[in-house]
Amino acid sequence: CNVQVPVYVGDGYCNLGAYNTEECGYDGGDCEFFVALYPECVVDNPTWIGNGYCNRGPYNTAECGFDGGDCQDFNEIFIDCNVQNPSLLGNNICNGGDYNTKKCGYDGGDCNLFNAEYPDCYVNFPSWVGNGICDHGSYNVEECGFDGGDCEVFNTMYSDCVVEYPSMIGNGICDGGDYNT
Repeated sequence: CNVQVPVYVGDGYCNLGAYNTEECGYDGGDCEFFVALYPECVVDNPTWIGNGYCNRGPYNTAECGFDGGDCQDFNEIFIDCNVQNPSLLGNNICNGGDYNTKKCGYDGGDCNLFNAEYPDCYVNFPSWVGNGICDHGSYNVEECGFDGGDCEVFNTMYSDCVVEYPSMIGNGICDGGDYNT
């Protein structure tokens, strides 16, 4: 068994690559159970299979038992939903992008109120709208209620001021550039 760090063989953790081979006794026995259950499963972290957390990508495949069963509920509810972090669905925080789509149940229902109040507001982080901080760009627009009201004071006091971070105006620090006009 020729591996880079021999002490990893049989250390109680299923290592991949050259360790998880017949020559190395499937990592000194550490990967035997995994290989027996999922012989065609090829992932970077086999310990993530069946750890109670639905991982996406190669983990959520038939070869890997749909992440050892961790993704069963997710796959039944959100059939065509493909997001980076499935655990963010239904976590009481409205996430944007691919999460806030019909396929993903509008973030597992987390974005229902946001979408009702701001149906034409498309931002990456809907939870920033109305969080007490005046955000720039697509947040500080009429469709988003001028950041859910967070930018009302800024817009009134500095109606011609366009800066990336409105909250830096009047923060007691001379920030220079566009902030020092």
